[in-house]
Parts: sequence; C-alpha cells; structure tokens
Amino acid sequence: MKQIIFFVCLLTVAGVSASATDFYPEDKALSIIQKKLKNNSLEISGSFPLSESSEVGQRMMAYRFTEVGKQDVFYAVFTESKGRYDLFDYLVIINSAAVVQKVAVIKYRSEHGGEIASKKWLSQFENYSGKPLQYGEDISAISGATLSAGSITRDMQKVVLALKKQLENGEN
Repeated sequence: MKQIIFFVCLLTVAGVSASATDFYPEDKALSIIQKKLKNNSLEISGSFPLSESSEVGQRMMAYRFTEVGKQDVFYAVFTESKGRYDLFDYLVIINSAAVVQKVAVIKYRSEHGGEIASKKWLSQFENYSGKPLQYGEDISAISGATLSAGSITRDMQKVVLALKKQLENGEN
C-alpha cells in the first residue's frame, strides 16, 4: 500500500514538473512561430524559461530563432495571461534590441473577450520596448474584452523587461 501511495505521489509531482517544462515545447513552438510569421525557413537555436513573472503560476518560455542563412536573432516568448475566467496563451516576437515585432493570441479559452485576438488590435504593441503602458490611453480599449485586454497590456511590460534582463545577464 505504501508503494502505491508513493507511486501516486511521484506521478503527481512529475506531472506538475512536466507541465511547467512542457509549456510550448520546441517542436510545437517552431511550428507556431513559422505559421505566425509565414516563414518556413526559421529555426530555433536555443530556449530558456523567463522567470520574472509577478503573477504566481504565469509561465513564460523564450526561444531564440533565426532565419536560415541570415544572422538576425529574434526571440519568441510564449506566455499566458488571465481573462475574466480563464487563462489565454499568446506569443510575443521580439528582436535582439528587445523591441516587439509581433504579438499573436494562440489559444483563447473563454467565451467572451476573444476580440483581443484581432491582428489590428494586437498591432498596437509593435515597436514597444518596455515603457509603462496604460490600457485605454496608450492601448485602445475593447468593449467586451476589458479584462483580457487590460491583462495583456499589463503583462506586455513584464514580458519585455524579463527578456531584457535575461539578455543583459547573458543567460540565453
């Protein structure tokens, strides 16, 4: 009986650890990056978790990637944020100068607020480099998606600053 309890506990701990490290694994990440950037000649050259999240449980995984035959380095940060009831996953493409190039919502789980996945609305974050953002002032408000839109707006600074810190520390 003790062996069964130990085994169940071990599986539970392993499952929790695996879910943290399996947040957008490399093969899935590469597929999404290529699809969102409409470029199949991109390849991943490294990965690292970003740990500068102020929200408990928020996961951020960064991938360094390049285009085959080119030297420009970019980073794809996969992260999550909270809508009214559910978490949603999104991707931030950032250049080596830590400036946002593109943002895309990957998985939106709620019935309401999905308007934040609009390419036009997300394009407001392009060229963003980490200064404070105010939802409703710097970033346009969205009727029906107030919580999700406010959440991604607040998180954008965290994502960019966490990547900047990682790059400055040479941990990439």
